[in-house]
Amino acid sequence: MGISKEPSRKVRVAAVQMESKNGCVQGNLEHATPLVERAAREGAALILLPEFMPCGYIFTTAIWDGAEPQKGPTVKWLCENSKRLGVWLGTSFLEAEGEDFFNTFVLATPDGQEAGRVRKQTPAAFEAFFTKGGPGPHVIDTTLGKIGVGICYENQLSYLPQMMCMQSVDLLLMPHSYPKIAQMVFSLGELASTHARLFGVPTIVCNKSGPFQTAYPGVPFYKPNSSFPGLSTIADSDGSVKKQMRDEEGVIVDEVTLDPERKVNKPPRRYGRWALKGPWFRGSVVAIEAVGRLWYRLSLERKKKARLISSSGK
Repeated sequence: MGISKEPSRKVRVAAVQMESKNGCVQGNLEHATPLVERAAREGAALILLPEFMPCGYIFTTAIWDGAEPQKGPTVKWLCENSKRLGVWLGTSFLEAEGEDFFNTFVLATPDGQEAGRVRKQTPAAFEAFFTKGGPGPHVIDTTLGKIGVGICYENQLSYLPQMMCMQSVDLLLMPHSYPKIAQMVFSLGELASTHARLFGVPTIVCNKSGPFQTAYPGVPFYKPNSSFPGLSTIADSDGSVKKQMRDEEGVIVDEVTLDPERKVNKPPRRYGRWALKGPWFRGSVVAIEAVGRLWYRLSLERKKKARLISSSGK
């Protein structure tokens, strides 16, 4: 465990579990607003929403219709509502910059400013056809402490725990768009408590609920009539699960402890590419990602669409 003279602190955190409709950015933001307000009424100082909350999650070029420029509707919504409610507020959106699309997480401060951004470094499986990875820091310095951000699939990869340990994070946020069928590859319900124990810091996993659709009905791991399992979880710095949802839409809020004495400074064990043990067949996603990166690189439609959206400024 870590050695520090800093006192421990308590903070109330929340996960907003919700359904996002594909391509309906404004509608999804409006749908999220009363859920965020509920979390704030219950005393949450920090509120996490799912990965790709504004744009939805679908493996076709239609996902680009939900993309936004750097200072688009989602960033404005985050800053306006974080200030109005006096909370830290974060989600990821589909960002268009130049000729590329990125999965970008933004955390807004209680005074309505951006605290920082994190781009998903490794698009998962079919995501690689439609987004580009963005290597860079995964820690945002705030007055709450160092907040680590692992976006969905990244939390299963070995580089993420190494980053979190090297930068000695105080709290870990894990926004997800994790379909139910993916549970056969890795159990989402255990992720928050596992990482909380690994690092000795509070960990929030926030996933979607509702239906999940894909353009690849013939692919075994992605079925047209699948759904998101929810399982959003708040785990404390001792690894204990404070709150966990099932697959319903809603909000969980609880108090966690940021305790320097609990922090683990030793890098966790690696399993090759992976941070945690899992079934052998999950390695097949690596081949899908390689094909996806090539398709993405050659796509003229992607370049044209990204340029159009990134230059719109709306």
